[in-house]
Amino acid sequence: MSRSRKRVAATVAAAVTAALGISAVAAGAHEAPHGRFAGTSDLTSGWAIQSSAKVPDSGAAISQPGYAASGWLPLSKPETLMAGLLENGRYPNIFHSDNLAKVPTKQFDVNWWYRDQLTVHPQPGQHTFLKMNGISGKADLWLNGTKIADSSQLQGSYSGLEYDITQYVRDGANAIALDVSRNDSDITKFDTPMRYLTQNQVDWNPMAPDQNTGLQFAPQLAQDGPVSVRNAHMVQHNAKDLSTSDLTVKADVRNNTDSAQRVNVTGSVTGKSTAVPWHASVTVPAHATQTVTVTPAENRGLHLVHPAIWWPYQMGGQPMYHLSVKANVNGHRTGQASADFGIRTVTSRLTKVVPGKTIGKDGYRQFVINGKPLVIRGGGWSPEMFLRYSPSNIANQISYVKNMGLNAIRFEGNLPPNDMFSQLDKAGVLAMPGWQCDALWESDSKTWSADVKANAANQSTHVAEELRNHPSVFAFFQGSDAAPDAAKEAIYLKAFKQADWQTPQVSSANYESSPKLGPSGTKEGGYNYAPPNYFWANGPETVNTKDPTLQMNGSAWGFNTESSAGNTIPTQDSLDRFLTPADQKKIWDPATTKGQTAGEELYHTFFYADYTRLSRMGVYNTPLAKRYGSWKDQAAYNKTVQLGEYEIARAQFEAYIGNSTDKANPSTGIIYWMMNKAWPSLQWSLYGDDFDQPGVFFGAKKANEPVHIMQSYADGSVKVANLTGARQAGLRATAQLIDINGTVKSTTTASVPALGSQDVRTVLHPKVPAGISKTYFEKLTLTRGSTVVSRNVYWLSTKADQVDWDKSHAPGKYTPANGFATFKDGGYADLSGLQSLKPATVKVHSSTTVHHGDAVTKVTIRNVSKDRTPATFTRADLFSGSKEILPIRWSDNDVTLWPGEQQTITATYSTDALRSGHPTVRVSGYNVATQTF
Repeated sequence: MSRSRKRVAATVAAAVTAALGISAVAAGAHEAPHGRFAGTSDLTSGWAIQSSAKVPDSGAAISQPGYAASGWLPLSKPETLMAGLLENGRYPNIFHSDNLAKVPTKQFDVNWWYRDQLTVHPQPGQHTFLKMNGISGKADLWLNGTKIADSSQLQGSYSGLEYDITQYVRDGANAIALDVSRNDSDITKFDTPMRYLTQNQVDWNPMAPDQNTGLQFAPQLAQDGPVSVRNAHMVQHNAKDLSTSDLTVKADVRNNTDSAQRVNVTGSVTGKSTAVPWHASVTVPAHATQTVTVTPAENRGLHLVHPAIWWPYQMGGQPMYHLSVKANVNGHRTGQASADFGIRTVTSRLTKVVPGKTIGKDGYRQFVINGKPLVIRGGGWSPEMFLRYSPSNIANQISYVKNMGLNAIRFEGNLPPNDMFSQLDKAGVLAMPGWQCDALWESDSKTWSADVKANAANQSTHVAEELRNHPSVFAFFQGSDAAPDAAKEAIYLKAFKQADWQTPQVSSANYESSPKLGPSGTKEGGYNYAPPNYFWANGPETVNTKDPTLQMNGSAWGFNTESSAGNTIPTQDSLDRFLTPADQKKIWDPATTKGQTAGEELYHTFFYADYTRLSRMGVYNTPLAKRYGSWKDQAAYNKTVQLGEYEIARAQFEAYIGNSTDKANPSTGIIYWMMNKAWPSLQWSLYGDDFDQPGVFFGAKKANEPVHIMQSYADGSVKVANLTGARQAGLRATAQLIDINGTVKSTTTASVPALGSQDVRTVLHPKVPAGISKTYFEKLTLTRGSTVVSRNVYWLSTKADQVDWDKSHAPGKYTPANGFATFKDGGYADLSGLQSLKPATVKVHSSTTVHHGDAVTKVTIRNVSKDRTPATFTRADLFSGSKEILPIRWSDNDVTLWPGEQQTITATYSTDALRSGHPTVRVSGYNVATQTF
């Protein structure tokens, strides 16, 4: 696209951030790099904010380098208004109790100013560009007293806009000012239509008081010579058997001058054992852009034989390749770009419909990576409430994802900085991004203005260009709760096609269709309590036939893009960190067991809604008490709720793994709703914002073991799953049914047939013997020789849970009965026998070693009880002084051991946590007294 240097114009910023690995130079003292070709620098320092209510001056004045910004609030980096206020000491302890609700929101009704001052030394023949990487809300942009861009264009969370500021930049001090209007993303204000294509946190968390207004991603300053390089990326065409890969290099070469330029473009593709140089020459007319393309036909080195293949971490390695692009004019460097990529093939398909048996009329979405179908098992990710991003925090979160054995993270809008996708690439964890629900993204495109449509095209292009080369990104969902209409879909598909997007695009996270992409093959919900056999059921009784979108059908068939059993209560240690005793009593008060609507509304959930009722504990605590028995105090409740969370989370993941080979209704994916939350929360999270690991964490971890033995709540059969990339042979399965008093009532065992990657087999059919206690245990053991490969203990009842499927599927999408299971009268399993367990005695031995910044503590727990009482749901925690060590990665936890049994569990954590020199081990359990060693 040709642009005159004499006027300021905006173009889609083609991979303007590190998604393409553009060399980023730290701003340091906020002086731009010197030289004719200085590259690209992130504008991360020197920023300050102030309310327009306190600043009467215009943008022309504020953007002058000498402007006296006295009283402004300095920022350590570009961030939202609330993040800036918190950094400056406003609203301390923001997440404790209801402190967040006390933040005055009217202060954000007026515009706020962002200002940055920087030093630039432009060189002769140098061209300078300002790249804006999104704005939450909208803004007018000023530079050195001149208005550069209008808010009709500069808006949207993921927009990529580049401005030629060559004629406005000065030698020495320069100033940027942004006049920012409040973002518009609070879905609780149903009577106020949203105006911007922005991010919000839906019903996951309360909306930030500023509605996340401001900057999330740092603007950038690019200094090039007569020619710039943008949009560098790799297009790959892989053989079906992955024996070869044909790589095509693409990059845009833009002429910034008034005359044609002959450009020599060189570069290389490098990997662990690969180094392929390439080159091309092109003549670019004045103020024009040309795409340079180099194919294997032109450079045989780009035909790779036996390339290194990228796999999800449980199935193989994560080798990466690097593309570099350099443009030279008259022998001088004038611009460059780079990109990291992984070689892999991702496809998707709809599973075969078995007439009269398959519930979904179109079948179910199934993803295939490198020719291998797999069950997607992940959780929905939430950014921190004020969009404060920390690479080390994300690294710890990804380590938790892998520690649980999950293979994917879903991003429903709320796309993070590129760094997170790069970390996922290296970790081998899959990324499932898409657009936001309950926002302008999903409104009828007929209501979109011309500005919004242009912004949609811009954001689509920018996002596609940023994500396309990340091997972790296996799909993009062009709709969430609703598929895009034809006009909207056309905007998205055009942008993704122009970006050379190569992985599947899906129309919706719900069971809907769009004109071009067709049926999604995915479903959503439910969102609240359901017993284990609810998830394992996959017959016709589980579906609401009156709703063709299949919403709220959480049983293990198809691809469920968001579902869980609702409230997830943190451990007592975590609760004490963010709630008062009075707050905590509202959670466990026995009055909350009196029905679905019982209890007070809790602040650390979200607003009360019929389709979840999550802010009142009645919907969760009522079945918990009916199944496990009542409690009288907080300590008894905490033991019960952690046990219950573990049970349900394990069942949900096991059901989706166990039913994956069903012929008519296979389960192809499950996204637990959610992975994490934006703040300390009592709902929908596998781990806490403080890295707390409640029972739900270890239940999910148990279910997702690489090689795993499990019990089906549907028919009592025992299955073995192989989630690794290697064949598993020589295994033996054993099932023991054990009375509540510790008596082994039956033992069955069998050899396990060799299992291929992603295979699941039924290996045993234990029968519950007559006379066993109403509450009993089942211990499953998978061994290879003398090595225990998987160990799994269930607490079960001779009385099965009975779901009233008709009432659970009342007509309509969001009725009071939807989103969770309704039980038949008296239809609760009886697990109250656990309350009769005698106290168990354990001995503990621990040792700690340190290696390369990591500490490893081994904790051996041995049940030394005199009788046959199991040490049930026994947990170890580590402390340094009085502070709990978090984050931490356990090999296992919440274990159940019978007398004479012992298990060694291992914890890995940073040595930075060892402030006192040695860790303290605390062990506790359902019937094990708390002890510190």
